[in-house]
Amino acid sequence: MAKTNKTKFVILGFLLDGSRSGYEIGQIIKKSTNNFWQESDASIYPALKLLAKEKMVSSETAYVGKRRKEVFTITKAGKKAFMEWYKKPPEQDMHREEFLLKLFFATETTKEEMDCHCEQKLKELKETQEKYKQIEKFLKKELPKKTYWLKTLQVGLAHLEVDIHWLQQQRETNAKHH
Repeated sequence: MAKTNKTKFVILGFLLDGSRSGYEIGQIIKKSTNNFWQESDASIYPALKLLAKEKMVSSETAYVGKRRKEVFTITKAGKKAFMEWYKKPPEQDMHREEFLLKLFFATETTKEEMDCHCEQKLKELKETQEKYKQIEKFLKKELPKKTYWLKTLQVGLAHLEVDIHWLQQQRETNAKHH
């Protein structure tokens, strides 16, 4: 069975909170779901046109100074489509991670090269973990009603903690064998 393109549901979901321009939708994605669900401007604008054609959003022109922007609002049909999609069980997503691919093929290279990849990955994960902790503080303080945004972030933090723990164990194991 073919997978459904979810871009329109991401857009509809963000329009549930209020009207937004395509640019604003792109910005909020970059600040929220981008860590686990990415959408590019190249996918947002065509999806908005399609949603307007399907009457799931309406649009009106607004001006910021002399700059023209198109602002989109979810319609009843859009809310209905979003809720129908939401009620369905999630499709299985294909996870792709280059680090794991390199780990899988590590026997074909040197231990030093893989150790280098592990150290780099550990550094990146710790940086991401710190970023997530800052977002967590922000959500708790500034957006306390967005409890599911916080829960989503906490899943990401839990994944990071598992990955960091595993990489630290590998580092310790490698140190013992030297």
